[in-house]
Amino acid sequence: MLTCEKNIFITIVLMTMSLLVIVFGRGYASDQEEKMLRESQNGNSRGDLASQKVIADKNVSSDTDTLSSEEQLEIYEEQIESLSAIERIDYQTLVHKPAVLTYYGDADSSSDWYAALNNYINENTGELTVENITYPEYDTYELYIEQTTSNVLAVKPDIILFRMPALADKARDIGLSETNDYLSNILTTLTDDLPDSEIILVEPEPEISEINNLNSRSLDYRDYMNEMEEVASELGIQVIAIHEQFITIAEEEGYELTALYTEDEFDLNEEGLNVLQQAIERGVTTKLEE
Repeated sequence: MLTCEKNIFITIVLMTMSLLVIVFGRGYASDQEEKMLRESQNGNSRGDLASQKVIADKNVSSDTDTLSSEEQLEIYEEQIESLSAIERIDYQTLVHKPAVLTYYGDADSSSDWYAALNNYINENTGELTVENITYPEYDTYELYIEQTTSNVLAVKPDIILFRMPALADKARDIGLSETNDYLSNILTTLTDDLPDSEIILVEPEPEISEINNLNSRSLDYRDYMNEMEEVASELGIQVIAIHEQFITIAEEEGYELTALYTEDEFDLNEEGLNVLQQAIERGVTTKLEE
């Protein structure tokens, strides 16, 4: 009898424990399921936020790439004191449609530097009309005494790219003070008569056969170029430093200058033309220090 009652009691206890295990097990499973669901929702929420940020960033980038002419003009005007040469040219194309760009000075429109510079400008600015009022191998004395600026003034260009006649001045064998006087007079005439025009001086590329080839004054073309840059600095005129950038890039890439020219040292070879292209691009995109 006692044994029977004992068995019944044990059975009841076991059944009760089983029910408790089932109840608590279901509760735990339910809690875990809710926890996983919350984590999943949080993860999706974070993913949505990340996606929204990416989309927003893309929209900002897209807005930057699609600035209106008015917006771009406003940006240029806010940074007017530090604009690079290419930005100043582009600025003029936004003010004048099309803008008139004039090449002036000791420039040859059939030369490699001219083609490289002109192509880069056309590809990176607005609409331009190009005029060539050039005088190959003219020095500052000839440009001044023949009143060549009158031909520039007649065109009324918005941009003047004045290639420095450094080699021509060296060949004429004039003093640096004379170079300073003639160039100052030329630039003053242009700035006074064309106050709204952008005047930019352009350095020549290196003339390897002329480096250290001194005239009777113990000067080579670089001395005249440096004097012309002094004049530009005094008058607040920007310079596209092709010569300086060419030398710098050649050094950076480990070239001897002689390796960039043909055997006669008069023309650039393929590597030299590549360096020239880089020098032009770096020269026109270098911003002014405010």
